[in-house]
Amino acid sequence: MTAPPVEVACARRLRLREATLADAVFVRGLVSQDSWSRNIGPVQMASLNDAQAYVRTRLIERYAEQGFGLWLICHRPDDRPIGMAGLVSRPVLPGPDLGFALLDDQAGQGYAFEASQAVLEVARMRFGLDELYAVVKPDNARSIRLLRRLDFAMQQSGTRIGDTDLAVYHRPLP
Repeated sequence: MTAPPVEVACARRLRLREATLADAVFVRGLVSQDSWSRNIGPVQMASLNDAQAYVRTRLIERYAEQGFGLWLICHRPDDRPIGMAGLVSRPVLPGPDLGFALLDDQAGQGYAFEASQAVLEVARMRFGLDELYAVVKPDNARSIRLLRRLDFAMQQSGTRIGDTDLAVYHRPLP
């Protein structure tokens, strides 16, 4: 019998928890959406084995190595995963950045805002961070609106990550 997933935070309608290998089918569906490919970048995930490898290396191993990563956003009370949100460490940034993505049919209901607020609180209270970054494609208007609503301000445009130019946003965590 496996242990239940580690809970990271609770919000009014959502809870954030660590992913497990059992979440591979959900993660495959999330990263296979056109919106993920368009706004974050394409992920090649042809099989369940590919999805399990992604969960292991991009999620679970980062929890162990960094103490944080992208966590599953689960709808309460049925604990159904609807997206991911969390902290990402990138060598090109001076500190962790906020990341978030939802299933397309869950967008526009305030879930990304609620989950991101919970991530900000975890960043400050659990990890003692005093600032956060966020990177976004300049044409991703929905994510830019969310970052501004969360009090992020654009710090720099044209930052190259991989083969993509991104805008860098920043927010102090008082």
